[in-house]
Amino acid sequence: MSYPPNTPTERALWNAVVDGVRAAGASDRAGFEVAVSRLRRLPRPWTDQVLDHTAELLAEEIGPPGSVHWPLPVPPGAGLASWARADPSLLALLSRRDHRRPAATPSDPEETTRRLLLITHLALVAQVGVGAFLDVALVGAGRSSRPPSGLVPHCRLGR
Repeated sequence: MSYPPNTPTERALWNAVVDGVRAAGASDRAGFEVAVSRLRRLPRPWTDQVLDHTAELLAEEIGPPGSVHWPLPVPPGAGLASWARADPSLLALLSRRDHRRPAATPSDPEETTRRLLLITHLALVAQVGVGAFLDVALVGAGRSSRPPSGLVPHCRLGR
């Protein structure tokens, strides 16, 4: 069960990432570029943090830290076009695995494209959807300041 994002900004990020991953998986370059454009309009560095955390969670789904290496074995028939194939440097975006990675800046719009491509590759390799991973990343990016009972609707503290 997933829990929908609560704020308009969270919903915009969630929808843009899911749409971008779907577009890349369907070889729809125009759809992917639209998703990237939507992501670039969101607040930074918050957006970058959520995208990085989503990628980290997807990498953990594939295997333990340090076990994800390039080339990522994208399943046959995944529909990933040549423009969506990425270079090995994408794995450097996994911040928990490479603390030397420089932080992205708003003047570097290509980082958003690279982050979304990494998420796409990791989701294809793990053969999972990204929605639940985004939910967890959003919780880790600031929604956790709400009371725990607000994070999981069926939980009520003290009962």
